[in-house]
Amino acid sequence: MVSARLPDGRVPVLLSAHEDELICDDAVAILRFLKQLSESDDVPTAVSTTLLRTRRVRRHRALIRAADRTELEDGLRALAEGDDHPLVTRSSQHDASGVAFVFPGQGREWPGMGTEALQRIPSYQDEAQRCEHAFAAAGLSSPMRYLQGGEGRRYTQTEIQAAHFTHAVSLARVWRACGAVPDVTVGHSLGEVAAAYVAGAISLPAAVGVVAARAAVVDRLPGRYGMAALGVGAGEADELIAETPGWLEISVLNSASSSVVSGERAAVAACVRRAEQRGIFARELTVDFPAHTSRLESLRSMFCDLLPEAEFLDAGIDFISSARGDLVAAETDFTGYWFENLRNTVRFDAAVTCAARRGTGTYIEMSAHPSLLYALGELAEEALIVGSGLRDESLVERLSANIASVAVHNPKFEWSTDSPLLWGFPAAPMRAIHLWAAPEPLTPPPAPGPKVFYEEWQARPLVSDAADRASRTVAIVGPGDANSVVARALSDGVVSRDRYELTEPDDAEVIVIVAPSIVEPDVLAAADRLQRIDYNGLIGPKCRRVWLITTGGEQVHPDAAPGLPGQAALAAMHRSVGFEYPDVTFAHLDLPGTAADLPAARCGLDQLLGRDTEIALRRNGSDQTGMQLFVRTLREDVTPVGTAAATSLDNVVITGGNGTIGMRYARHCIRAGAGRVILLSRSGVDTSELARLTDGSAAEVHAPACDITDPEAVAAVANEYAGDGPSLLIHAAGAATFARHDQLAADDIAGVLSAKVAGLKRMVTSWPLRVDTRILLCSSVSGVWGGYGHGAYAASNRMLDSMAAALRADGLDCSAVRWGLWQDTKIADAQEITRIERSGLIAMDPDAAISASLGWRRNDPLIAAADLGRLRVFFESQGLAMPFTGHHSGPAEDAGVEPDAPVADIVRAEIAAVLSIDDPASVDLNAALVDLGADSMLALELRDRLRRSTGESIAAAKLLGGMTGSDLIDALTPKN
Repeated sequence: MVSARLPDGRVPVLLSAHEDELICDDAVAILRFLKQLSESDDVPTAVSTTLLRTRRVRRHRALIRAADRTELEDGLRALAEGDDHPLVTRSSQHDASGVAFVFPGQGREWPGMGTEALQRIPSYQDEAQRCEHAFAAAGLSSPMRYLQGGEGRRYTQTEIQAAHFTHAVSLARVWRACGAVPDVTVGHSLGEVAAAYVAGAISLPAAVGVVAARAAVVDRLPGRYGMAALGVGAGEADELIAETPGWLEISVLNSASSSVVSGERAAVAACVRRAEQRGIFARELTVDFPAHTSRLESLRSMFCDLLPEAEFLDAGIDFISSARGDLVAAETDFTGYWFENLRNTVRFDAAVTCAARRGTGTYIEMSAHPSLLYALGELAEEALIVGSGLRDESLVERLSANIASVAVHNPKFEWSTDSPLLWGFPAAPMRAIHLWAAPEPLTPPPAPGPKVFYEEWQARPLVSDAADRASRTVAIVGPGDANSVVARALSDGVVSRDRYELTEPDDAEVIVIVAPSIVEPDVLAAADRLQRIDYNGLIGPKCRRVWLITTGGEQVHPDAAPGLPGQAALAAMHRSVGFEYPDVTFAHLDLPGTAADLPAARCGLDQLLGRDTEIALRRNGSDQTGMQLFVRTLREDVTPVGTAAATSLDNVVITGGNGTIGMRYARHCIRAGAGRVILLSRSGVDTSELARLTDGSAAEVHAPACDITDPEAVAAVANEYAGDGPSLLIHAAGAATFARHDQLAADDIAGVLSAKVAGLKRMVTSWPLRVDTRILLCSSVSGVWGGYGHGAYAASNRMLDSMAAALRADGLDCSAVRWGLWQDTKIADAQEITRIERSGLIAMDPDAAISASLGWRRNDPLIAAADLGRLRVFFESQGLAMPFTGHHSGPAEDAGVEPDAPVADIVRAEIAAVLSIDDPASVDLNAALVDLGADSMLALELRDRLRRSTGESIAAAKLLGGMTGSDLIDALTPKN
């Protein structure tokens, strides 16, 4: 529980609300209330207590640190006006996460660093005095001389390390006194002693003994040594060591871009010069001891003899070791462990990873000046990370501000509420919603009618490997029955290219999934293979694009061989799965059935560099590769739509006859003069519904119950009702299950495929057909571009499209109608329909849609009413190109675009904001950021601001390694 006052004497006053703007309303109401109070009242304490005892702590929170009435009113006015204020901290964090106290090693201490805390913070003073007594009892110098000392004095290593330990544990005592209780402690080198003590893993006398032993061996190693910090990870550090004459070793790994090397002083200096020549951040440390290296083996016996006879204790708080990168158990050998702590490479990165796995979301560094915040910012980007002090600021002020940040970040923080309440205090603000309808009714704009589009594969120039200079890590994967010839050819192509590196999915930027071999439209086989692709297991943290490679799945030309239904189904499901991964672009490449050789694979690999996401390669190309690239588009057909002749409706058979679309077709055909209509469905049609359907018509209508997936049932009903066969067969049967791909079982997929795919096969083989029977298959745009949770539904419809092409190839008059959104559809629930409408599709007038389908005589139309502008946003939000003709965003159309201009504006604005430059236009883009004033803390802030504004992340180490504003613009500018 936080004390009534912070270390700086200010009172924490917490406002919270369900909505952020309500905090402004609350501040206004409290300001108005304060005018009633006398000047003699302790206003901040009274207001704080009243708020905490009468209000729940809600999602949006603001904390004012107020020493008096004036500061409280200033903070309230800032909240009321939406302004920033140095004494106001805000948070909307909704979950309470674990807290880690982080204890760094030596390097950021100085004489006198504890003076202010000893004078002003009682809890700090109490703990420091306990440590002083413990060091005195061990016959060692007092840490107080260094904590209160000035520059120019000489201090022993024992005094320095004792003061480092004392300052860290005393700061931890202050944090705990203010309500921040650690779940774990993480130590770094010497800081592990303080971390172990604060966790309760060792006693104070044992901690004093370890500090003394470490200090005693520092000067016992002969030779001239040094240490240097580098802005690189282990790999690049090893390269620098290998290229530098003399003995060097990695002694510390803080993060992927922060390490420390130790070794001979001359070698350390040479390594720093070499790093700087490469533009890598490098700095020699004021340390002449090769800590955490193999040279310390010679001191093992001496050090172990100096250690106290002690053991680790059962601790109530987890103590995480940077020497091991894991928890330290009570049964750990005391002497052996503390030598490991002195000799082993510090693996701070592994220790923080261990803390994160235990639910840590807040990291608090216990030091006089930040030492590990930069590394923590890389290792735990989403966490709250704060220090305890800054060298050039008041420790008490900085500590109080950071305690406020941690407190307001935690919605379950325990606050002190000991003071009396203020009567008449305003109630919490409520959100007001005006529910009265406007008196003048609005006339809705006319809904756009359905339009007819058709699929067209447009030839495009091949993409060459020169289109992208960047290297790519690629993983080639596929289920067990994937096309092994294609997979092998693609893998060989990757290996043979300089800019590709074949790797595992976890490390890949581009994942290429080779589709399994599905040739026939077998429902059970397709369901099994669709369910077998484990996208969750394939997509790693570095993945940016996932390609599916099918073979012969698309019919690029109307006179070409029909696409294989199973391959087409896999592509449709792949497109739908892409909506479940908004940060990853899903794309599809269809190879010709004979394109499983290395040249074709190489050509296919190059196409993965392009922007188009739905492409096909076919042979007989005009260039030297012998291949031609095609991109799928949708073109509106503007020719007048004809009407169905009356003679074509003399015998109409409709599957799915009791569904929304089936009944709409039946009603339309009867009104158009149909002579006979057969409605097939599993459960039949209610007699009263049939009566309404035929009211006033001479049409003969029958609705026998028939499961069209059952051959015996189809044969029996056909024997009674088929006659000489239908003039028009409308296949509207189908079902849908909308769910994420990993929530679909094979039975779910088979159920969706059953009536639509298996039912069609049964109808065209078991129901008599005329030579001129016209067949209309009711498909969906979902099969063309997919949708969130549409995996099985999209796959079934795309299979239907392919089967339509196959029936045409067999001489039948068959079309698959890819429908948009129907009015009053029952195949999806209200939530799913809302999702579809948000994409830009508009519910169609049924009669207009059916008229368009019956009048269409050209292959497979796509009939939909849509807001094309909204559809564009829908596609672009998924990283997909707009498929409708005239909206292509390929490389050729981007030639005149100048992406540098907006990126330059963003970079100038963010640099100016971070460096407090009034005019962004005055930022010198040719000067190194470090020369403009950027340090490690500002680099972290700039990195985070740029990530929010551009979506791209630049490592802070690069920002500090000599990068200029111009370099930054170049790095953030999209490359075609």
